[in-house]
Amino acid sequence: MGAIELIRDGVGTLLLALGLVFMLGGAIGVLRFPDFYTRLHAAGVSDAVGGVFLLLGLAVIAGDWRIALRLALLAALIVALAPTVAQLAANAAHAAGLAPLAGRYTAPRPGTRGEDAP
Repeated sequence: MGAIELIRDGVGTLLLALGLVFMLGGAIGVLRFPDFYTRLHAAGVSDAVGGVFLLLGLAVIAGDWRIALRLALLAALIVALAPTVAQLAANAAHAAGLAPLAGRYTAPRPGTRGEDAP
């Protein structure tokens, strides 16, 4: 294996790892955030960025330039469509009457059953 292939594989692996980190952050955000809108933001942004990094990493690693071009076009499609899909989901939720949380959110303490519990 030549030096160029090693560099290409290293850059591709780095992009893949970065994409997985963004997707993991989005998954944690979906689990931790309190309402639909903040969860949608975490999922939409992190999945779009993570997906683009993953596809670009695969495009760098791909040996054939035609496959790399298709993966890069798919990444461009995700960049174009991810904000639109998130906006449509938020607009549909708002039109259905789902209100965002207002004010400061405090998570319930472990071991309590609600607001009245000490």
